Amino acid sequence: MNFKELADNIGLDEEDYRELIELFLDTGKADYDKLKHALEASDDEQVARSAHTICGASGNMGLMNVHDVAKRIELSAIKKNLDAVGDDVQALQGLFDEIAQAYQG
Repeated sequence: MNFKELADNIGLDEEDYRELIELFLDTGKADYDKLKHALEASDDEQVARSAHTICGASGNMGLMNVHDVAKRIELSAIKKNLDAVGDDVQALQGLFDEIAQAYQG
């Protein structure tokens, strides 16, 4: 993951972008946890809200792979089709892990 390139794409320097990545990882983890708990409770509205938050934050950061997965989860939850989101929720966790690993590396 090239943080310099991602930073350039949204008009930031790499140091500022890394600070935002750290914040994104902290808040994103909390939003992901809300999403998982809502999914376990079959709360489609909360799943949609949490996915929407992740979608917006990741889109603003230029993390389009995260954005796209979160958007799919959000749309499925809006359609009350939580059975369709399992793979995407798992993929989202993997993407957060990749970002965290790149940030620490």
